[in-house]
Amino acid sequence: MDKLQEFLPSGEKGYLPYYLFVVSVVAMGNAVQNYATLHYTRRIYNGLFVTNHSLPPATDRFNPEDSTNIIKPASSTGKDAEKAKDQVSPLAARLFGMYTFAAGIIRFYACYQLENPSLYQLAMWTHIIASVHFTSELLVFKTIKFNGPQALPFLAGYSGAIWMYLQYNHYVQ
Repeated sequence: MDKLQEFLPSGEKGYLPYYLFVVSVVAMGNAVQNYATLHYTRRIYNGLFVTNHSLPPATDRFNPEDSTNIIKPASSTGKDAEKAKDQVSPLAARLFGMYTFAAGIIRFYACYQLENPSLYQLAMWTHIIASVHFTSELLVFKTIKFNGPQALPFLAGYSGAIWMYLQYNHYVQ
């Protein structure tokens, strides 16, 4: 147990270093799982979509295949529901995994050096970015239907951002 204690960040000023340590390890583990399976990512991004047939036809200046509106949320009933698919692809999972791994590394370094304003702010930004991402996916892009699996990323993003904002002067010298 002493060997493990030597590895953990110092909690002399509070629990924030431990929180950052835990969420950094979880983030890096989540990043690895994004390379192994789409199952868990699909539990988070569980919105279903269909082709958006209301886009105008291709012209010299517009290609519907290049539109960010190429798909739209599917209705829960009717023929849309039968054809609906999620947006989680191997590419999307790998991109999400790389961001999550980078956020985990930043949080890991920050948990040992919370007095460093640059590292503290970077770690806080990783939480803010995650909060904005998950909120926009829920409210704007509709890739998330909030239920059990979404609670953890929302809780970690918002609680980490708020906690770090409130504790800034306590840790940063």
